[in-house]
Amino acid sequence: MLDLERPVADRLLLTTVPGAVDYLYEELRHVPEVEITGRQRDGVTVTVAGDLTGLAANRYYSTAAVILGDDPVGRLRESLDSGVLSTLARAPRFRIGAIGEQRWPLRDRLEDLGWANEPGDWDLNIETGPSGLVAEIGQLYWTSRFGDLLRAPASTTPVIATVMVRLAKVEPGHTVLDPFCGAGTLLVEALRGPAGRLLGADHDSRWIQATRRNLDLARDRTDDTDTAITLWRGDARRLPLRDGSVDRIVSNLPFGKRVGSHRHNVTLYPDVLREYARVLTRSGRAVLLTEDKRLFTQSVQRTRGIRVIKEIEFASGGAHPSAYVVTTRRGR
Repeated sequence: MLDLERPVADRLLLTTVPGAVDYLYEELRHVPEVEITGRQRDGVTVTVAGDLTGLAANRYYSTAAVILGDDPVGRLRESLDSGVLSTLARAPRFRIGAIGEQRWPLRDRLEDLGWANEPGDWDLNIETGPSGLVAEIGQLYWTSRFGDLLRAPASTTPVIATVMVRLAKVEPGHTVLDPFCGAGTLLVEALRGPAGRLLGADHDSRWIQATRRNLDLARDRTDDTDTAITLWRGDARRLPLRDGSVDRIVSNLPFGKRVGSHRHNVTLYPDVLREYARVLTRSGRAVLLTEDKRLFTQSVQRTRGIRVIKEIEFASGGAHPSAYVVTTRRGR
């Protein structure tokens, strides 16, 4: 385990989902121990001078890695002396990915230092980064920092969920709905905010159970006892909710690839959007993720009472979905 409160000095690469870099960059600007030194499509480079608590609390990056440069062993020893690796309670265990001809000589040199080559149980994962070798730090993976989640097919990644809930602008006491909740990734992220009530629905009872488990674990980590949670098995086209009773909707719609089909979406999207327009308040807001973009935007245009005001495109797992911010029109 890392001692997050121990001061360090190190150079790191933080990787995220393309589309989330602006949000990562903005949040890091408020961490006093971190100075941003570079930016790429899927991450930022930083120097850290101080403890790691602020960096570890950031939810907008997936992995953090020591930048190794031209002297991997020298940089690892430097990090072990005064950098992030100095906060480990033991000699590092490592694995080395398919990095080319350096792989076996580097393994031998690290073993000579007394480090253990443990591909199945490692503290460091040495891989090729955008500008050379990096050593990913296991304890700074997103799941290590915030807990692993049960996942449904095509579940929203936690980083995308973080951005989507931020775009939703949830305010104290709001009712937040996810009518395609899957395993509940978006609701788990919404639980961290000021919502007064979370609502989740899915057509498959297995995912309702997964959502309940993920929310229970998230509640244990956040000590949340105030947010009311209601989950049910149901059809997103026929929500058992009153008109104008929902403040925010966050949802990962079926893309028509791993889940559903484009042919099904042709009727699903218009039906769902009409329901969203019905249940949202006059100041309501929805953040909806899909890769079936043309159909989605056409469906919004044909739905009375709502409009798209913003689009953020991500890249994840070979897909390029967009999160659309949809608001209600006054006087609908």
